[in-house]
Amino acid sequence: MTAELIGTTAALASLIGLTRWAQAVPTRAWGDGSTGRAQAWAVALGALALQTVAAIAAAGPTAGVALVIAAWMALGWLLVLAMNLWPQAALRWARRLGALGGTGCVVALGWLLVRG
Repeated sequence: MTAELIGTTAALASLIGLTRWAQAVPTRAWGDGSTGRAQAWAVALGALALQTVAAIAAAGPTAGVALVIAAWMALGWLLVLAMNLWPQAALRWARRLGALGGTGCVVALGWLLVRG
């Protein structure tokens, strides 16, 4: 696996936390704030940890942390835009892409551990 592919999956993994958080707070499109914020925090922090470890393993500490911060900012903005324009489709695709990114991070970390 290349560093670019691992970086892409690490960036997409931020959609896991962003989607869960958007459903836990009152939003016009998805959430009414009735679901648990504690669960949203746990999912967001877990996704953040997973993608940070994968990004650092692929690109080094400085580039990895910068990638994660940029991914949360850029994909967060795009997610807000998409969920206000196409709420149901955005939710469906954000979940799919987030799961793809999280799975990619796990596979990449496993591959890096096996490779040595």
